[in-house]
Amino acid sequence: MHLSDFKIPDLFLPKDADRIPIKSITSDSRQSSQDCMFIAIKGINRDGHDYIDEAISGGASNILVDCKYKEAKKFPVTKAKNVRKALALISAIYYNSQPNTVAAVTGTNGKTSVCSFLNQIWKINKFKSASLGTLGLKSNPKLKFSKNIQSNLTTLDPVNLHSCISELKLQGVNRLALEASSHGLEQHRLDGVKISLACFTNLSHDHLDYHKSIENYKNQKFRLFKELLQDGGTAVINIDDKYGKELSHFLKDRNINIITYGKSKEATWRVDEILDIDDYKTIKVSISKKKFVISTALNSNFQVFNGIAAAALAVASGVSLDHSLYALPNIITPDGRMQELTSFKGAKIYIDFCHTPDALKNVLKEKNTNKGRVFLVIGCGGNRDTKKRKMIGEIASKYSYKSIITDDNPRDESPKKIRAEILNGVLKNKNNLIEIQDRKKAIKKALEEAEISDVVIIAGKGHEKFQIYKEQKIPHNDFDFCKSLIIHGDH
Repeated sequence: MHLSDFKIPDLFLPKDADRIPIKSITSDSRQSSQDCMFIAIKGINRDGHDYIDEAISGGASNILVDCKYKEAKKFPVTKAKNVRKALALISAIYYNSQPNTVAAVTGTNGKTSVCSFLNQIWKINKFKSASLGTLGLKSNPKLKFSKNIQSNLTTLDPVNLHSCISELKLQGVNRLALEASSHGLEQHRLDGVKISLACFTNLSHDHLDYHKSIENYKNQKFRLFKELLQDGGTAVINIDDKYGKELSHFLKDRNINIITYGKSKEATWRVDEILDIDDYKTIKVSISKKKFVISTALNSNFQVFNGIAAAALAVASGVSLDHSLYALPNIITPDGRMQELTSFKGAKIYIDFCHTPDALKNVLKEKNTNKGRVFLVIGCGGNRDTKKRKMIGEIASKYSYKSIITDDNPRDESPKKIRAEILNGVLKNKNNLIEIQDRKKAIKKALEEAEISDVVIIAGKGHEKFQIYKEQKIPHNDFDFCKSLIIHGDH
């Protein structure tokens, strides 16, 4: 491949572009190799333009820079008005194979579950498929990849994303469920992906440290539907969410199909009733004037709606309505999403990734019944939105019998300061928030106090395998730790 093969808008190629070989692309100067194209991106903490010399020393044949950059060297330089977008589109051309059906799921909460459920429905219906996001790559059947694509990003960087989806296609995978984070959308990581299905789950307070306002956060989510969803594609939208309702009205002039879901009478996939039978959910749902009753192994109302969203996406992808709905009894929650255990004293334990005020409130309200008490173990991440910490404390205080405030991933912040900001949310006339720094001790304390009929919710970290303190990653997984306590009968 040569530089002249990258024909995209607002890309300004140097002379003799047809003679400049491109054998790989990277935005990491440490990965520069002979005849690679190095893309210099200005990030929050580092500026790729500072590493151009290193990339050239590594063998780069061309450098892509921002139009405003003044190059001083006599070296073939390509310029772009939007370097991040150019990187994604270049990656799509370089890795030019994609699954026939790509479904992208966005929203504050529920992305991982919807993608997992959709992938499971495809698997049950004998399709070769995959999901990609927070939990990494999950494929049916399990595939061997040339490189490890696990990442701490919900949405991979464009080079790794396009490399991954190209390899999926080459290995026969034609259906992909993809998590689309607001960061990934704003940074153009998904540009160039041929998205034929898109889903909006909800939008609430999160990532405002990065997006600065709920309006900007919303606009990045909406970008998936306004710009990236292909003409003739299908949007699946939670119409119970006020932003989902706004989105569905906004998209009426686009040449796409719109499927709405929720409790609303206007929903095309309407959830009429959710019944609790032996702690699991049975759904009554109306679709196209037909009524269905479906038993599931799901243990929370919000997972019911994630399951319905996945089923709607499956139908839009070509699975029959009956085959999609009747796969729901066989889907299971992914790691760290309302994962369930029973304590040595008989209390129900739920491990969940919920780390936003809205998600935490939904879990606590649903499990706060007259059957027993609700115990909560939670912290907040460092170097993240600080405004939600007091909100988390208020919700914990209001909807739990007792909450133990502990460490999540403090990163570069003071753990004590983070805990104090959560504790500031305790409601007047209530003293049901206590502080235990050590997460293992906090979990053990909750399990020791909770009796039969009580509920313990361990929130915030979900599937994660580590706690992060500055540069140190300490092995810890909430589910595995609880399981070890139960097995050994520690009490």
